[in-house]
Amino acid sequence: MSSAARRKRPRPTPPADAPRGGSTRWTRWIAYALIAVFGLYWAITALTQHTMGNYAVETDFYWKYGPGARDLLRGIVSIENYDSKGFGYPVVVALVSLLGFDIFRAGQIVALLSAVGAAWILYRLHRSLFGPTHALIGLCFLLANLVFLQNTYEVGTDMFFLAITLASVALLLRSGAPGWRAVVASGLLGGWAFATRYNALFLWPGALLLFLVFRVPDGTWRERWRRAAVWTAGFVAGAMPWLITNAVHTGNALTNSNYVNVGYAVYGEGNWEKFFYGARSIRSLADVVLLDPGKFLGVMVSNVFGHLKGDLSELLPLALGLFAVAGAVLLWKDRPGRRVGAYFAFGALCFGTLVPVFYGARFSLPLLPYYLALAAWPIVSGYLGRPLATVERSFPLRSFVALLVLIPLAVGAYGRTADPSWAESVAAGPHELQPAIGFLRSAPHEPDEGLIARKPHVAFEAKYRFIPMPAFDSIDSLHVIALGARARYLLVSGAEMAYRPAIRPFAEPGAVIPGFRRVHESYGALVYEVLPGSGRGETGSPPPSP
Repeated sequence: MSSAARRKRPRPTPPADAPRGGSTRWTRWIAYALIAVFGLYWAITALTQHTMGNYAVETDFYWKYGPGARDLLRGIVSIENYDSKGFGYPVVVALVSLLGFDIFRAGQIVALLSAVGAAWILYRLHRSLFGPTHALIGLCFLLANLVFLQNTYEVGTDMFFLAITLASVALLLRSGAPGWRAVVASGLLGGWAFATRYNALFLWPGALLLFLVFRVPDGTWRERWRRAAVWTAGFVAGAMPWLITNAVHTGNALTNSNYVNVGYAVYGEGNWEKFFYGARSIRSLADVVLLDPGKFLGVMVSNVFGHLKGDLSELLPLALGLFAVAGAVLLWKDRPGRRVGAYFAFGALCFGTLVPVFYGARFSLPLLPYYLALAAWPIVSGYLGRPLATVERSFPLRSFVALLVLIPLAVGAYGRTADPSWAESVAAGPHELQPAIGFLRSAPHEPDEGLIARKPHVAFEAKYRFIPMPAFDSIDSLHVIALGARARYLLVSGAEMAYRPAIRPFAEPGAVIPGFRRVHESYGALVYEVLPGSGRGETGSPPPSP
């Protein structure tokens, strides 16, 4: 045998649970039953207990996405709501609300359907790529993941973005030879994902690698380039409605403020004010990079390891993080083929788009399918299965270990979502503000008058223009700001008291504040009317005008 032949690597080893027709059909029905139970449980739990968004991630919905969807229903694009993202998500929320739901409830339904859809897509895709046992185990890990559960009931772009990016990838990899309709549909979904979050751009180089480098499906160069061109055209078509809208309102189809998030990740520690509001103005990603190229590069390298550490210990529980590391090693040994390689190329590209910004587990939610594919791989690895073959002929050792890991993770995750002391539990939210919301809904005001508050929840629910409460040194300066912003009312609640100490005189019993009049008082909040001019101030709660 020649030395070249001796160095030739063995053919790829199929997973231990490669599909065998009817013998694995039972796993499919277990998976579908789990998804159905999951969807039913969260439909009941979220829609009955999560009646108001929390002060954490759902602040973005009340501030940007919800008002954006509400404006779209009136045929208006308020471009200030789209500083860092496109309108892909608010459009879908607005469409769902046309079925008779209020905007927040529509957002909940979008999140729930996206979670069920993502679970179904993940199972089908992983079954095709890795086999039925792997797919079932990966699905169980998904449905027991705390970050996934949070985003099932929390209202925001995260779960919707996961569902559409995963669907775009699945259309290309569900078989060894995706048809033209699948290629077009994948491109369109990818474009809409880009109109939802700009980091969906990772799908484009991923598709090019799939067709041109991994050769899925195989064919002549001409055929592969044609598929790449068709997918790209679909991507552009899917993103075009937003690109045109953005260009009309800002003069540039790609205008966004994501460079601010990158700048915060690089210079945010003690230097934010100096670098972004000082002598040198930062207006683009190039400005962020050129301000201090050495520091930028160092932070990017550090972020690679920091994000990876966060993903393997926060996005995944630590036990599954260790499984994922082992799975990556075993996957390399098993060499399962080009389609699997292309799948993880999409994951690596997605990871790369998140490196420039500060870490957040929910930002990494689109990476969860790829990590879970690695975490489930040791259970089915042929390379690991060979030394365990004797034991596993009589006892499913690895599946038993997976079950031992899964049960406490699931109990802990679901218990955490029900923990009332956790700020992002399913029942969390400033429910004590409901009396103030009720008062403001019927209080007299002009359509363009707003509500000053620290958080946007009350303004959104009461249908006022939200005016973020500024930092201020004196009552007089706050009054001047309120008049300039055409604020009709001022909210004083726990959030204002915690973050704006200068507001505390408003909470004193019987307080008389020059320029303001107390018009509502309840357990959770006080509402002050902004008076024209500068007066002595008044107390009392007169009934609102009809």
